Amino acid sequence: MTENSKDSLFDRLGGAESLTIMVKEMYESVLRDEELAPFFANTPMERLHHMQFQFLASALDGPAGYTGAELTSVHAGRGITGQHFAKFCGHFAETLERHGASPQDVDEVLGRLALYKDKITGDANVDG
Repeated sequence: MTENSKDSLFDRLGGAESLTIMVKEMYESVLRDEELAPFFANTPMERLHHMQFQFLASALDGPAGYTGAELTSVHAGRGITGQHFAKFCGHFAETLERHGASPQDVDEVLGRLALYKDKITGDANVDG
């Protein structure tokens, strides 16, 4: 992975090919996690991998634009807590590290994902 700050985060993580591999590996870890695996029962994993790739590529300044469902509606009523979100992100962080992402890039990825936590957990502040 390059350390060139001019590169997008997506590029620093290895681009489309690397992100595709990392998404697949991350879900392998998530599905081994007894607390997270039930959230993905009966989920078409190939479709999920594709949608997650699109979402992450978009969130990490890559060329893909996320065209999936709005995050709040797709995660609503599933009982996803902040702890679940943190564990999921932890699996992704471990995957990034195994693929040689710098600590700074891992932190930046986690920071970007944190922007979506409330939409995924349903904890959005509706009072403004």
